[in-house]
Amino acid sequence: MEPISATLAAIALVKAGLEHASDLKDIGSSIDNLLNHRDQKKPEETQQQKVLRQRTGEDGQDDTSISAVMDEVLAEKTHKAAIQQLANEINSKWKTEPGEPTTWDIILKTREEKIALAKIRRIREKAKSDKFFDTVFIWLKNITILTVVAILTVIVGYYIWIHRCTDKAC
Repeated sequence: MEPISATLAAIALVKAGLEHASDLKDIGSSIDNLLNHRDQKKPEETQQQKVLRQRTGEDGQDDTSISAVMDEVLAEKTHKAAIQQLANEINSKWKTEPGEPTTWDIILKTREEKIALAKIRRIREKAKSDKFFDTVFIWLKNITILTVVAILTVIVGYYIWIHRCTDKAC
């Protein structure tokens, strides 16, 4: 599926969810999927890219070619227009008082906060994991040192036992 088609399909699903939603929780995951899709780049060649490449006569291998740039700009504008239309529908369904942030602005702000919290959580988990592996490394180092000391003690003891005095003159 082309990225634009996938985006428009996701927007259509969110719109369908808006008609039956009773509160923002009902459509939260759909909006999050839509916004995540907006943030991702897909390398598949779309129909629009093929047409632009044919009409400009370029091979389309270079990201700086006119057809690639035109496709990127047109896709971004189409995507922005679809998201703006969705934002308008959400704002019209869940109105706010004048002077307060719109429902869409609240959604975007909440999403940014959740992304920041997830980033902090990942950093904490990484630090916790690093601390665990540091502890494991210290234990392995100590066990290795104790093993070496034990082996040296056995070797020295054996050497002393071999060279013990067994004569009556000792």
